[in-house]
Amino acid sequence: MNTKLILFGSFISGIIILYSLSTAQSGAGPHGGELKETENYYIEMKATFPNLYFYLLTQKLEPVNNKGISCEATFFFPDQTSVVLSLKPFEDDGFIIESSKIVYNSCRVTFNVFGKSVSALFEKESMIVTK
Repeated sequence: MNTKLILFGSFISGIIILYSLSTAQSGAGPHGGELKETENYYIEMKATFPNLYFYLLTQKLEPVNNKGISCEATFFFPDQTSVVLSLKPFEDDGFIIESSKIVYNSCRVTFNVFGKSVSALFEKESMIVTK
């Protein structure tokens, strides 16, 4: 009887842990990318080789139509230099840039939303840990 209680408790604990891990990872945006909160918007970045996709979202995480909006990204490189590139509209609500040849540490994406700038900084995940 005691063994059954221990097994049942372990089983329930495992389910709770798995559920909490999936909830913690649900910070992804509606397109499956990383979210950053800005003034009155969210910005979502989705990295899918060889492209980067950026989306401007409302506070309710609904995509904003890209008509009349421009977008650019400033890429910051390991040698302390940077470059600003314009992104192309993608479908109705996104912007895209090919990033397969860009080796960057971080990028700041800036949307021009009818004369107002909205931006967020995204750090590139590194597989190498530095001390």
